[in-house]
Amino acid sequence: MKIRIIKEPQGMLNGSSLNRYRAGEVYDLPVIVADFLVVEGFAIVEMRNNDNPALPITVERRQSGRRT
Repeated sequence: MKIRIIKEPQGMLNGSSLNRYRAGEVYDLPVIVADFLVVEGFAIVEMRNNDNPALPITVERRQSGRRT
């Protein structure tokens, strides 16, 4: 499950430190870890697909969609 860290978590979960996660970064984590971070307010679910970044809008791209 992809999440974006919004506030750096501290502490431990199931014996693993949460200090490695950095605010602003996106992580693909097991559901149990991701759910915990979201419920505790440290993260939000990442809905964007970072594998296909948005293309910048160029003059040529805008003009190609016009009808004459």
